[in-house]
Amino acid sequence: MDKIAIVDLGSSKIDLVLANVTPEGNFAVFQEMTETVKIVNDFDGEGLLRIARSNEALTILRMYKMVCDVNRVQNIIAVCSHNIKNLKNYRSFLDEIYNSCGFKFKIMTEEEELGALYTGVVNSIDVPKGVIFNVSGGSTKIVQYNRRNILNEVIIPFGSYTLAKIMEEEKNPEKACEKMAEDFKKELQKIEWLGNIEPEFSCVGVGGAAIGVQLLSRKLKKYPLDSAHNYVMSSKDVTDVYNLVKTLDIDKTKKIKGISADRSDVFASGICMVKAIFDAFNFENITISTKGMKEGIIYSSVVPGTNEKPISDLLGFSLDNIKTFYDGEYSNSTQVGDLALILFRQLKVLHKLPRGYIKVLRIASVMHDCGQRIKFYDHEKNSFNIILNSDILGASHREIVLAAFVSASQTLSDFSLTEWIKYKDLLLEEDLDAVRKLALIVRLAEALDKTHRAVVQDISCDILGDSVIMKTIVTIDASIEIREALKSSQDFKKVYKKTLEVL
Repeated sequence: MDKIAIVDLGSSKIDLVLANVTPEGNFAVFQEMTETVKIVNDFDGEGLLRIARSNEALTILRMYKMVCDVNRVQNIIAVCSHNIKNLKNYRSFLDEIYNSCGFKFKIMTEEEELGALYTGVVNSIDVPKGVIFNVSGGSTKIVQYNRRNILNEVIIPFGSYTLAKIMEEEKNPEKACEKMAEDFKKELQKIEWLGNIEPEFSCVGVGGAAIGVQLLSRKLKKYPLDSAHNYVMSSKDVTDVYNLVKTLDIDKTKKIKGISADRSDVFASGICMVKAIFDAFNFENITISTKGMKEGIIYSSVVPGTNEKPISDLLGFSLDNIKTFYDGEYSNSTQVGDLALILFRQLKVLHKLPRGYIKVLRIASVMHDCGQRIKFYDHEKNSFNIILNSDILGASHREIVLAAFVSASQTLSDFSLTEWIKYKDLLLEEDLDAVRKLALIVRLAEALDKTHRAVVQDISCDILGDSVIMKTIVTIDASIEIREALKSSQDFKKVYKKTLEVL
């Protein structure tokens, strides 16, 4: 298994991402480091990077090089923003980095930055038509796309650090926030194509500002799931966060749990910029993506085909990643997943669940035994937490929570109503019945591959009166699998109101 490192020298921070990769294009990030260094915005009167800031950046990059060496990373991709050219001595600065650390930085063009941002977002979030806003310290990147094509793109030299200067000049935090939001709104309205965005396009937020807004939004709402990626905020949610932050000075901002001290000076300006986006274009909501340009570079480097077209099945891709890197040696997740889908189709006349639940079933069936990585006994409880905290793409928070409950409810008595109540604001009334039906399907699928030999190739169900006759199509003797499946007959009777026979 190979390893790849992405070193990103940005306007206001330096990032390092390490990932394991396979020849087939699967990858999993195993380490990430971020250090705040205001490079592009800290130069002297002659436009040269200050020596103190240069030394700080070199110290961090030498540390990153040591991390790469310790992890024996051979493939290192070092990139820096086109904004680096704002420094008159950027060439000598990059040469010094190479001589000191061995990192040979590629200066990305605006088009390359926007392309990497698009690739990172579109291959990690299920928003077919979107407008991506990536608010960083020194600029704002905007990409409009429709499924597989970029329609419009632009970089505005207006970032959270640019606007933060207003906070330094204006002593009243509320007036400063109002001015920051208004100034950025005016900048956005200068871009003609942004004013012609059709209603079906969704807003996608990337970067520190979007992450900051969602963090406070989840706290205000007491959101039950600790996950930023794919978190959806309404216009009201953004306004609530803005109304809270605009009354805080920097000292109070530093006390907000989860906000790093080195970002407290730009936290308010970033939130003002997100608020301005809503005010300028009347978006109904914003979906947060924690995947951006760095992930886009990884996709382009190690996942075949993403340079030509996005991944068509995000959920399948992420489940493959999980299976590749985290499945146990004797896991039968693929076979159980296949059998579960067959049973879902065969029992459709009984469960009457819409296709919208198929994603839930796919996650739960493929990850049905993931808790065994920690402990075999009571592994269903561990599976619940692993599913909630795994990097599952292409599924909503609600679908991930439901999959966790399905995986954890291997018998009717395993279902925890106490846990269910914690997530009630994410769930629908009909979800409770769906979890019981899907859990039984997963349990039957798991039983029909009890020996992990994939002996059951297909299943045909005859529904006759008060009975369901489940006929297995097998390659060799499947008496163990049939015996295990029949252990679910009592719960089957309670859920589906039918007697189960397995042949």
